[in-house]
Amino acid sequence: MTRLTGKSIIVTGAARGIGLGIASACRREGARVLAVDIDPSVDTAAERIGATPLTLDICADGAASQAVLAAMQVFGGIDDLVNNAGRVDEADILETSAKLWHDTMRLNLEAPFLWCQAVLPIMLERGGGAIVNVSSIEASQVRPRHFPYVISKSGLNSMTRAIATDFGRRGIRCNTLSPGSVRTEMFETYTAQYPGLAAHLESLNYAGRLGTPEEIGNAAVFLLSDDTPFLNGHDLTVDGARTIAT
Repeated sequence: MTRLTGKSIIVTGAARGIGLGIASACRREGARVLAVDIDPSVDTAAERIGATPLTLDICADGAASQAVLAAMQVFGGIDDLVNNAGRVDEADILETSAKLWHDTMRLNLEAPFLWCQAVLPIMLERGGGAIVNVSSIEASQVRPRHFPYVISKSGLNSMTRAIATDFGRRGIRCNTLSPGSVRTEMFETYTAQYPGLAAHLESLNYAGRLGTPEEIGNAAVFLLSDDTPFLNGHDLTVDGARTIAT
């Protein structure tokens, strides 16, 4: 398992769920990983998989620069970035307060913008790199009352394509990874608020089950590896065939 050997990768939201699944998969493939999360439990999670932890609010002023500095000091460089941290809330446009809108955009869209902006000069100086922005099938397949979430993820997809277009000829690959319903702590907590929702979401997956963080991690490795040098500006959907049928 050596597809990422020698690569140094930053993964945000890496304390649990999809982020931990991605960080774990990268480590299994030989990468050095800086696992970033606002939750201090990232220390334990990182120790378990052999990654380097960094407890950090990715939305804080200077957070991206702080992570870049840490990665440069520990690894000597940055090859790849995975923007995974995010949030989802129940709200239509009339239920979306100015604070909810701001908080969602800040975490789901502004933070990836700032983190991409922070790592790109280093990647360009090294001759290239790969960025994976974790989006959602809801960027195009909208569920009711997810107003700020779907807009933030649609924006993330557009940002990804813009980066691929602007920097593809300079060795930068930027793709989105869009999971369907994945069994994580966040999924369990969210669906527990709405009886029957978990079973309903599982029924929408034509694979007949929910996805796993490990499967999303393996998909991220595919996008980050040198096996996909011509794959750029793409949205890789991993949803158990949920979105292929109307």
